Amino acid sequence: MNRIFIFGTALLFLFTLASSCMAAEGYEILFKGTNSKHSKKEKQQIFKILDFDLSKNKKSIVDSTCGDVSPSVEIIDLNGDGVEEVFVSWGNTCTSGMTGSSISLFIKDPSGQFIENLGFPAGAYHQLKTKSKGFPDLELGGPGFCHGVWQWDGTKYV
Repeated sequence: MNRIFIFGTALLFLFTLASSCMAAEGYEILFKGTNSKHSKKEKQQIFKILDFDLSKNKKSIVDSTCGDVSPSVEIIDLNGDGVEEVFVSWGNTCTSGMTGSSISLFIKDPSGQFIENLGFPAGAYHQLKTKSKGFPDLELGGPGFCHGVWQWDGTKYV
């Protein structure tokens, strides 16, 4: 009986180790080439919120339904408070329609946890000179000539 328990415990440990390695690889690929000051735990949190997967060869990031989403990360301090925010551009026509890409913006809440802002199809963003509650207004581009402007309301971009 002890051998079965020890074998089961060892198997569980190996499965847990393999799972944590998979998550670590995902966040490493996502943040590769950035000069982020964020901790490993914070990077893993962002990867988890995005709900992406690793490709079968573990060399790229995919959406489980739509395939390769080729995310790119931009680290920026939008409000000049010394805390980095994280823009992630990602997607394809399956995830983001004719725009072909989506933008997510991660900003820390008062408890220090990242909250996803935006997270919808947009081709690019542009910081405007106007500000709302310390954060720049953002113009988000997509197909056509009319582009939405998003403003910080104190807790999120609306």
